Amino acid sequence: MEAKRLNIIYIVCHDLGRLLGCYNTPLKTPALDQFAAQGVKFNKAFCASPCCSPSRGCSMTGMYAHNNGQIGLSHYGWQLPENQKTIVDFFNEADYETVHVGFQHERHWQKNHYQIDKQTTWDDDKAENAVDAAIKYLKTNANKQKPFYLNVGTQEVHESFFTRNDRLEVYGGPVPDEDVYLPPFVPDTPSLRNYMAKQIAAIKFLDAQLARLFEAIRTYGYDKNSVVVFTTDHGISGMRAKGTLYQAGVETALLMKLPSGMPGGFVVNELINNIDITPTLLEAAGVPVPEQIQGRSFWPMLVGKEYRPHDEIFMEFNFHGVHKTTVLADDKNPYEDKFDPIRSVMTKKFHYIRNFDLTLERKWTHVDQIKLNESDQYNKIWPQLVEPRVLEELYDIEVDPFELKNLSNLNEYTSIKELLSVKLFQWMNDTDDFVLRDEIPQAPGQHGFF
Repeated sequence: MEAKRLNIIYIVCHDLGRLLGCYNTPLKTPALDQFAAQGVKFNKAFCASPCCSPSRGCSMTGMYAHNNGQIGLSHYGWQLPENQKTIVDFFNEADYETVHVGFQHERHWQKNHYQIDKQTTWDDDKAENAVDAAIKYLKTNANKQKPFYLNVGTQEVHESFFTRNDRLEVYGGPVPDEDVYLPPFVPDTPSLRNYMAKQIAAIKFLDAQLARLFEAIRTYGYDKNSVVVFTTDHGISGMRAKGTLYQAGVETALLMKLPSGMPGGFVVNELINNIDITPTLLEAAGVPVPEQIQGRSFWPMLVGKEYRPHDEIFMEFNFHGVHKTTVLADDKNPYEDKFDPIRSVMTKKFHYIRNFDLTLERKWTHVDQIKLNESDQYNKIWPQLVEPRVLEELYDIEVDPFELKNLSNLNEYTSIKELLSVKLFQWMNDTDDFVLRDEIPQAPGQHGFF
C-alpha cells in the first residue's frame, strides 16, 4: 500500500524579519518560540529580494526575481507573469488540493491558480480571519484522503496595519515602554519607540493567532502527516532594513516542523535563500523538482541525508515604492516606483554589495515618512541618514552584523572584494541578469490589487 503523501502547511507573514523571542530578542512570542524549540530553526535564512512581492515571487517559484519576472510590487504592475509556474501549479499537477487563505502579494486576487482561494475581501488579510479560515479548512478536510498544500498569509505585521487605530484596539494598544525592543540599528527616539511599541503589539497579536492554528493542527491530527512552515517575506520596515540589501532588510524568520517521529528540536546554521523553499517542499512531498527551479532543496539535510550547503547566496533589488520628494495636494499616491538596481553576494563571513546607480542617495531606508494615527500629516520619524552612494560595499558580517563599516576601500580586503565581485558578476551572467544589458524594465501589468 502506498504511503500517504505529506501535507504542506505554509504560513507567511509580512515584514517580520526575525523579531521573535527564539531569535535572541527579548520579545515574548510563546507560540512561535515553542514551535521553533520543537521543530527546526534556521538562523541564516534570507530572501532573494527584500520587497514584498519580489520576495514572495522568489519563494513561490524557486527562481530569482530577474528570472521569474517579478521585480517590483504586484500592485504597481509587477504581477508574477501568468505563465510563470509556482509551487501551486506544481502541486496541482501532482494531484494535491491547493488552498489559499488570507493575504497574498504575488498576483492580483484570485489569480494564483489555487483550487480553493479564500482571499475575496480586505478583511481576509487580517491574521485572525486568515487563521479562522485555515482552521475551518483543516476541520472540514480532516477525513479526506487527498493531500493538500495550504498557504496561510497575513497582512500582519505590516505598518499599514499597526499604525491604524482600529487595529491597535484589536491588539490591545501599543505595548508598554518597558516591553519595547529597539534593534541596534534603530535610534532610540520617542517617535521610534512609539512606532516599535505598535509593531511589537502586532507581533504579539500574530503570535496569539498562530497559537490557535498550531493547536488546530494538533487537534485534527495534522501534526502526524504534515510539514508546517512559518516564515516572512523580508526584514522589518525601517532604516537600513526592508527595501535594502543590508542584513536587516533580507533576514527572515524561517521555522519548520516535520511530521511526528521525524527529527526536530535543532537549529540550522547553513545559508538558506528563500528560492530554496519550493524545491524543499516539493521534495518533502515526493514531487519532482522542475528543471527551471534555481533554488536548492535542503530537505536532505533535515532527514539526515547528504546535502551540499551554499558557499554563498545571491540577492537583488530592483523596484519598490519610495516616497516622492514632492507630494502635491491632490496626489492620492505619495509613492513612486523607482528603478534602483543593486546586487549582492553573501557568505557566512562577508557581504558584498554592488550599487549600479550612483546618482541615487545611499539606501538607508525606503520609508522616511510614516503616516501615524490616521493623521493627514506625514511624520518624519526615521532619521534621514543619507550620503553619496559608493559603487561597492563590503562588510564583515561576523563582527559587524548591522553592516556599519564599509571595508571595500581597505587594502587588506582587496582580494576578498575582488573574489566576491567575480562571483557576483558570474552569477549575473549565468542567470542572464538584465542589469548587465543596461536595461530599464517597464512594468507589464496593471496597477491595483485586483
